[in-house]
Amino acid sequence: MAFGLATGGRLARGAVLPFRVDVDSDGLSMRIPKLKRHLLWDEVAAVVLADAPATADRRTLRRPRLLLVPAAGVSLGVPLPEKSPVDGQAATELFELAEVAYGEDQLARDLAVLAGERFHHLCRQPIQPTSGVPLRRFPDEPDGARLKRWLDRRRALLFVGWYLLVLVPSLSLTVVATQHNELLGGIVLVVSLVVVGIVTTVVRHFTESCRDLVDIEAMIDGADLLIGADLVIDADPAAPRISLVSGVVTVLQPDQLKGFGDAWVLARSADEEPPVPLLLLGDPRTGLLRGRDDLRALEAVLSGSADERDRAAGRQLDELASRAPAPVASPTMPSAGALPARAHATALWQASKGVGRAVVLLGVVVTVVIAGGWVVEETAVVGPALIITAVGMFGMWIFYGVYRVLVLLRALLTIVACAFR
Repeated sequence: MAFGLATGGRLARGAVLPFRVDVDSDGLSMRIPKLKRHLLWDEVAAVVLADAPATADRRTLRRPRLLLVPAAGVSLGVPLPEKSPVDGQAATELFELAEVAYGEDQLARDLAVLAGERFHHLCRQPIQPTSGVPLRRFPDEPDGARLKRWLDRRRALLFVGWYLLVLVPSLSLTVVATQHNELLGGIVLVVSLVVVGIVTTVVRHFTESCRDLVDIEAMIDGADLLIGADLVIDADPAAPRISLVSGVVTVLQPDQLKGFGDAWVLARSADEEPPVPLLLLGDPRTGLLRGRDDLRALEAVLSGSADERDRAAGRQLDELASRAPAPVASPTMPSAGALPARAHATALWQASKGVGRAVVLLGVVVTVVIAGGWVVEETAVVGPALIITAVGMFGMWIFYGVYRVLVLLRALLTIVACAFR
């Protein structure tokens, strides 16, 4: 509770504090938590749009930030802890791009016009490797949103089936067996734990394996397929890399891989091992194929392999490409303010669903408590074991519940802050 209050208080403080930066031909007018000041351009030495400093945690991805360097003799009344990457002068950070509803390109264009030579755009531009062929995120919107809703409904149905057909019967058998004989109840409890664990693992794999492939980033780098993080800049060598010419790649038809619906799937399939899905070639919900350009790019690499298995996969991709939709022009992007509003609404909806899942999972904990309480006074081992299990589950649920509530609060406060700033 203390952790939640402390974190929630920090989020609330960030939401209610003023945040507004106006830029025009006269200068900068700032009303942000660290600085409330109007500066003429003569009082500004430089405005720098630069990448955030690298962090040790690769999972922490910071957006570019805007630095302000005051002119000589001008005091801002706040500390200047940063250094300008242009000439090393003392500077202060105004904001990160993640904090404002404004695209990087639009901001750079506007500042170049209004600030003139004082503006420096030093963000590292994404550079594709020479042999790199980026693949489109798939499925495109709005099909991607429909697919995620379809996967959510399927996950909900599987959870209900797991609860009613696995968890409740297992606990009921344990209670009945314990009431007749404690040793028999202990045996049934151990068997039930094994069965519930195995079924839970299978159901989780069934529901999550397809979702993990939705909207992933992928790129062909030479004869390799790169999947996952940091594919845009310099083809990060740490990204998962799968050779397309080593005889392990295959194309799986719909229903060949459980949990993928009507989708064709590019998979890695070694001898005596289950296939590992790598890339969606079709929409699991509708069966609509991935774009023709992506399929042709994959086919071009596979057809040049010395292994017959790869060439067979290339021929299958060639046949799919002939049925795939022709390339279409990219849809027109919404205005700078429309996209963040939609993104915030989506984040709020996802956070709300997360809280709903936490509430439902609490029902699982309560079910185990009820089963343990039913026999706790009649047994010396089985009842207390169920109660201890429920206490452990409740402890984990508390952390999960607090995390989900904080995510929801962050989404709500972000929308409130955007409305008042």
